[in-house]
Amino acid sequence: MLLIKWIGKRAVGNLGSADILLIVAMGSAVGDAMFYPTIPLAVALTVISLVAAFQKLVVDLQIKYESVRKLTHLPTTKLVENGKLLKENFPAADIDNEDVLMLLRQSGIRDLSVVQHAYYERSGALSIFKYENGNLITSILPEDIEDIDTFSSKK
Repeated sequence: MLLIKWIGKRAVGNLGSADILLIVAMGSAVGDAMFYPTIPLAVALTVISLVAAFQKLVVDLQIKYESVRKLTHLPTTKLVENGKLLKENFPAADIDNEDVLMLLRQSGIRDLSVVQHAYYERSGALSIFKYENGNLITSILPEDIEDIDTFSSKK
């Protein structure tokens, strides 16, 4: 518990791939010591301490050096601009049309034309900035989508 507190507070929804690897590594180290009686608990505690120290070092380096942060963090990617899907940005974000539309709908967006900008964040969430008064001309509700591949070319 002290090692987790030392690493820093993080919400479960904001766990990145490095955080997941950290959890798996720690779980494996503890599991081996509990499952195999020949492995002393001190070995598991040493492994956990080393993994936690390495994680803390990486976080500190990310804070201090922007070049390290750029290597370890995916950039925020713009996926929607002025009511149009920016499909050319989808591969960089490793996302497709259906996922973008799902994230928009989960945020309460019914029509793409009300979205001024939408950014795909590191956490997997979508930050959405809407127009004050949208036209409501490009519905993204599943029953209104005829051909999802030509969707953004309707405008």
